[in-house]
Parts: sequence; C-alpha cells; structure tokens
Amino acid sequence: MTATASLQNPRRRGLRAFSQSEKLREAAAKLGIAAVCLFLLLGAVVRFVTVLDRAPRGLDALSTTQLFTIVCQTIFYLLVLWFTLTRRPALQRARGWKPRLVAAIGAFAIFGFGLLPPVQGLAIGWHIVAAILLLASALLGALVLPHLGRSFSLMSEARGLVTRGPYRIVRHPLYVVEELAAIAGFIEAFSLAAALLLAVQIAFQIRRILNEEAVLAASFPDYARYQATTARVIPGIW
Repeated sequence: MTATASLQNPRRRGLRAFSQSEKLREAAAKLGIAAVCLFLLLGAVVRFVTVLDRAPRGLDALSTTQLFTIVCQTIFYLLVLWFTLTRRPALQRARGWKPRLVAAIGAFAIFGFGLLPPVQGLAIGWHIVAAILLLASALLGALVLPHLGRSFSLMSEARGLVTRGPYRIVRHPLYVVEELAAIAGFIEAFSLAAALLLAVQIAFQIRRILNEEAVLAASFPDYARYQATTARVIPGIW
C-alpha cells in the first residue's frame, strides 16, 4: 500500500463516519439553515430601509404593503430559525442524495427570481398584485409554521405527523406559501427566464412532495388515512 493510499483511507473513513453520524448530520443541517435564515433576515432589514428611503414624503399603498410583507417575512424567518434549532430528531429520512438535491433545489430555487432583472414598464397594478401575493405568502407562512413546530424540516424527513390547523385543509400548506412567493417573483421579472425558473421550481416541488409523502407513509401508519381524506395542495384538484 502506498503512502498516498494510506492517507486517503482514514479520510474516507472519517467522511463515512461523519455521513453516518446522526448527531453530526443534524448539527450540520441546523448550522446551514441557521446561516441561510440570518442571511435572509439581513436582507429583510436592507429591503425595509430601502422601501422607507424611496418614500420620504409618506407611504403609498404599495410601499405600505411591501413594509408589512417584510415584517411578516421576518417573523417567518425567525420561526424557521427557532423551529430548526429546536426540532425533534428525524425518525426516518429519504435514502440517497437525489431526494436531498431535489429538496434543496425546490426550496431555494425561489431565490433565483431575485437574481433576474425586473421587467421594465410593468403596470402599478401588477406590482400591487405581486406585493399582495408576497404578503399572503408571508402571513400564511407565519400562521402555518407554528402548527408544524418541531416537526419542521426542509429535507424529505419524518419528524412527526401534523394534521391539525391548516394541515386539516391540505397536507402541504408550506408548499402553498412557497408557490405564492414564486408566482410573485415571476410577475416582477415576467420574462422567459422567469417562466422557465418557475416551471423548474414547480417540477422540483412536486417531486419533493412525493418524496416527503413516501417517508411519512413509511413512518406513520395513520398517514394513509390522512392522505385519503386531505388534498395535497389544492382541495378538489391535487
């Protein structure tokens, strides 16, 4: 055995031990999500100050809606941070790297709309529609997340079966929250690139939902009955 090979084997064993350690994996996930939440909170503060600077003579309806939306988003980010740090251990996870990649793209693709140039000449009415969608998304998220509580997870994992509150209406209300924000981002960009991004984001979200349901069904015997009586996202449609 060469010296290089002997050095590589301990490294591989160390990486394997890390990937198989539930405590280390959970700590890494919490650290990553906490970093994202803190970044989003910083961005919310910057947006809040920017909106105020643009309206030195008083707030119009659009600016007021934007400020209220930012406040609701800030509450949502703080709730995500809190429930991530305090969530219960995972009972079961989707196997392999593909479900993790799907969940990551589905969850974070929405931020791609912020990287697209805003459409020029968009009527004020559409700006208001986008702002209302963002407001609805932020409000709904702040209402839904406390019901999910310590069962919250971005990945396809089973931490607890929640069927109360908004989960009595649909099985995945947080996905509704994300899609409302995604549609708002599409309106603000309104381009072919934005349409493609929205299509990709929705496709990955659908796959993410199916992966999550497979884990929940394998973890909780009552989930099949819950599936049979509650729509996924849109009652009467899907």
